[in-house]
Amino acid sequence: MNSSSMKNIISKIKQVYPVSDEALQELQANMEVRYYPKGTYLVQSGMTDRLVYFIEEGVTRSVFHHNGQDTTTWFSQEGDITFGMDSLYYQRPSIESIETLTDCTIYVIYIDKLNALYEKYIDIANWGRILHQDVNKDLSHIFVERLQLSPKERYDRFNQRHPGLINRVKLKYVAAFLGISIYTLSRVRAQK
Repeated sequence: MNSSSMKNIISKIKQVYPVSDEALQELQANMEVRYYPKGTYLVQSGMTDRLVYFIEEGVTRSVFHHNGQDTTTWFSQEGDITFGMDSLYYQRPSIESIETLTDCTIYVIYIDKLNALYEKYIDIANWGRILHQDVNKDLSHIFVERLQLSPKERYDRFNQRHPGLINRVKLKYVAAFLGISIYTLSRVRAQK
């Protein structure tokens, strides 16, 4: 497999941890590239999904469906990974869905294969550990920010964390993610 085809993924992996070329080659050898059109559900809530999705091109959102309402809980874009956490770690149906917001090029790997690579390569295991630490930190910060920061400050933090993403996704998804109304978000954006 040609490694230049995974340049966004490899670049992001190496930002997190200096994974060896040998380990990256083996990771790639265990992956399959898939193309998903905009509006596809990679993971459906209520279903168990055993894949980890590495995004080479495109944007996805994690979404929680409750009482007819959709709440966007996370965004992933080039170089990020996404998955149904309950499915992956606990073999239980996912509580969230993951939807493509653009056409996406995604490399997928089965969790069993990824777990085998964690066992074989300490650098892949360290990459996974640090990646999860970073996501955990972001989740806890976002939770606290929703309680403490003004809508304007939350919007500014969003743009720092995800430069340019605001122009690639529907504003209603960003508003839900920030825990504010679409009207508040429009007002905050107009203050620029």
